[in-house]
Amino acid sequence: MGATPSGSPPEASPAPGCVDEASFRSYAAELQPEADVYGLRLDPAPKIDDDHWGEKLAVLLEHPVPLVSLTFGLPAPGDIARLQASGSKVFATVTIPDEAIAAQDAGVDALIVQGPAAGGHSATFDPARTPGPTSTAQLIRQIRSVVSLPLIAAGGVDGPDAVRDLLAAGAETVAVGTLLLRADEAGTSPTHRAALADPAFDETVITRAFTGRPARALRNGFIDRHDGNAPAAYPAVHHLTRALRQAAAQAGDAERVHLWAGTGYRNASQGPTASVIEALTRGL
Repeated sequence: MGATPSGSPPEASPAPGCVDEASFRSYAAELQPEADVYGLRLDPAPKIDDDHWGEKLAVLLEHPVPLVSLTFGLPAPGDIARLQASGSKVFATVTIPDEAIAAQDAGVDALIVQGPAAGGHSATFDPARTPGPTSTAQLIRQIRSVVSLPLIAAGGVDGPDAVRDLLAAGAETVAVGTLLLRADEAGTSPTHRAALADPAFDETVITRAFTGRPARALRNGFIDRHDGNAPAAYPAVHHLTRALRQAAAQAGDAERVHLWAGTGYRNASQGPTASVIEALTRGL
């Protein structure tokens, strides 16, 4: 048992939901002045897709991998069984006990339990739900009481004490993300990397402003201006803002880009990933 880096294995999305087109058009109009800065025109027609789940599944069945990790919901149990029959272990990310029960019933092999302190998107099955204020350790205990699957804890891991607490709460292992954002091997953009160490960015918040799905990020001007009006419309809002966010990142404009970060972002340090993991596991 110990701390392991969380990677980016293939993801699955549930069937896309409906979008209130009037709210979406209103939000697109609100964001247009932000896009004007970069000479971009936002499309007010919502784009909805399932992140090419069918194509991804076909590739995974033809070219099996050791582990497939699911987030944002569950595919059909038959898809999970097919992946397992091909030789893959299937993990699902959950954020509340009810999701954990559903994932266990669907036949997954293990659960990644994501607390609300985690950076980036919440894996909540319902994008209209904002994760409540609970610790990852408490969530591990709640989920351990209702399922028997192995649990991997994620969210709010800011040092070795957090790792020890999560293992003591009942997790088999711990995944880290934010602490690796400034590591040598990380693909973090220069704009994002600089913001993580900039004292001007002094808190994280959960927002739908960038993608229409709750995600924890460093609070910046875009969030302050638009979070209150952002519809719960993923992936439509994600597609709406993608070009704007890319342009802002390339321009070094930290006030208009998503700066995903968990609550422990101040402890993210430069250096090799191996050093981060070694520090987290020291004394276990």
